[in-house]
Amino acid sequence: MFGTIAHARPKPGHEDQLTALLEEWRREIRPAIRGKFLSLNGHLAGQPDEQIFVGLAEDEATYRMLAASPAQDAWFRKLMEHIEGEPQWEDVELEIIVDE
Repeated sequence: MFGTIAHARPKPGHEDQLTALLEEWRREIRPAIRGKFLSLNGHLAGQPDEQIFVGLAEDEATYRMLAASPAQDAWFRKLMEHIEGEPQWEDVELEIIVDE
């Protein structure tokens, strides 16, 4: 899978708006992405003001298509209203292994 890990700090008092925006992404943008997609969000252990977002598409082409889409760009511009500065981005290639 190919995607990104992003680190961001919500603006004080914007946590609820950020949560709503993530739900909007799942409801409106995710259904338009072909194939498998994994998204995770949370925070650094012991640091709830340091948010972590992971988005992994089934391949790099799908990820790049999402990144170039006007809907994703519009959503990202709304995200920027609720976080301090630009997120720190790390593009990654990961294999998902689930052991039971």
